[in-house]
Amino acid sequence: MNKKNYSLSLIMCFVLLITMISGCGTSSDSDKTAQSNDGQKASSDGSGDKAAEKMKLKFWTYYPEQTKIDGYFMNFLKNKFDFDAEFYVASGDTQKEKLNLAIASGDIPDWWKSLSFQEYDKLIKQDVVAEIKMEDLEKYAPKYLAFLHKVLGDDPFKYLRRDGKIYGLPGIWDLAPHGSVVGFREDWLQKVGITKTPETLDEMEEALKKFRNDDPDGNGKKDTYGITGTAGSIGDLFSFVFGAYGVYPGAFTEDNGKIVRGEILPEAKDALTVLNRWYQEGLIDPEFIVNKGNNVQDKMVQEKSGAVATYWFGLAQDGVFCCNDIYTALHKKNPNANFAMIPGPKGPNGDYGMQQGNALFGVDIMFGKQLEKDHDKMIKYLQVFEFTSFDVESKIALAYGEEGKTYKKTADGGFEYIKPYDDQKERWKYGFGGAYSVPGGWNDDYNEELASFDTKDKSMLPLRSKLMELGTGKFDLLGPIDRPIYNDYKERLDKLTLQTFLDMITGKKPISEFDNYVAEWNKMGGDKVMEEAQQAYDKLKQQ
Repeated sequence: MNKKNYSLSLIMCFVLLITMISGCGTSSDSDKTAQSNDGQKASSDGSGDKAAEKMKLKFWTYYPEQTKIDGYFMNFLKNKFDFDAEFYVASGDTQKEKLNLAIASGDIPDWWKSLSFQEYDKLIKQDVVAEIKMEDLEKYAPKYLAFLHKVLGDDPFKYLRRDGKIYGLPGIWDLAPHGSVVGFREDWLQKVGITKTPETLDEMEEALKKFRNDDPDGNGKKDTYGITGTAGSIGDLFSFVFGAYGVYPGAFTEDNGKIVRGEILPEAKDALTVLNRWYQEGLIDPEFIVNKGNNVQDKMVQEKSGAVATYWFGLAQDGVFCCNDIYTALHKKNPNANFAMIPGPKGPNGDYGMQQGNALFGVDIMFGKQLEKDHDKMIKYLQVFEFTSFDVESKIALAYGEEGKTYKKTADGGFEYIKPYDDQKERWKYGFGGAYSVPGGWNDDYNEELASFDTKDKSMLPLRSKLMELGTGKFDLLGPIDRPIYNDYKERLDKLTLQTFLDMITGKKPISEFDNYVAEWNKMGGDKVMEEAQQAYDKLKQQ
């Protein structure tokens, strides 16, 4: 979820939605004593002695003002799985600090989430992490395991396995490997006489020329560009043009068993030649060098550009998915505006695609070492996490609360809040609808019931499914692997590449110097980086 700087607002939309919809219950201690009658219908009616005998699970909370320990959603979970609950209260910024302090004091939490692979390895070396048995996942979290296989392939734990053992569950975003696309203003294509969405690099170039020269916005001025973008990172730099030549700068990819970097391959020179021509002909927004994420979005909304590379959901029409920022803002200004999307233009050899994201972005869940001896508790956590991530009953309880009290079903099968629960703060007070954070991946395409929570109009589900698979290309295979040599050299190598490519695109440096750049890249440490990368990849294949 991290490759388009100008789509950061879209990513944040997803981060928030993951937190809110896939949920581990949370609240402040004050809620325990200030419990009102709200939310009581889902509370336990057992005796005090019986309640004291229940297993106690603990959950992290980052937004205690939105959540209630004895509110509707948490009581719903406690009743369903017969447990009591406590909370680790922390903000996102302090979770790691609290975790480290707890471990240092010997009070290891039952579980924690959202760590990097470097932190994962550190905690394993400290011997504070419980092993997770595959047979437990197969028995108590089969839907989760099936989802991991669907997104990550036959061996979803290969990046997390250490000495043949698994100590963590993958953190994944299943949209990442297919998220980025090229979008054209379809109404502009029609305006300039193009009846077929461009599919090849040549067809795209022709469309960009017309966007620049044929007054697609009809204001009588030559004030539009073919395409806008940003140069925030190597991967952001018009990667679909490089993809048309089969290379992916800024990422470690595989070619016949060998790890390669697209920026130093000969085909990158061909892509730079195309981009230099586009820039010299005025087809590229000249401010792409300084554009930030909001600048790119603003230029699309202000109708200054006819094409953009971004996440598909940002361009999708209303009702298909969440976070369609560009489409929504543009449509308010121009109701006739709409987009046609492609995975990337085909190059001379039929290659196409753009740099995508790795679905595996970190370690989602680790359990404390003590749960190896308290196996029943680990099983209970797995059962709860499975339910909150993959069962529509849980999603309804979290998002809408109690049927007949806080919501009612509509004639078309949807949900409608009952007053006063159309007010967000009233929902929080009753104990649902807040940022409860139970572990789980972005999994709303797991089945149609889950998908319908973000695609309210079920007639849009086929379009959503099509768009979710539209993006193609390659992602960094080694992103999850710690490589000390790469870490040491990355900043200087990326700086060299980005500045060289910008100079070649804008004409400040001749493209004939490409081979000199490659030699300099290797001399500055790139050769050591590639040697380390190959070793890391070979080791990964042996896991």
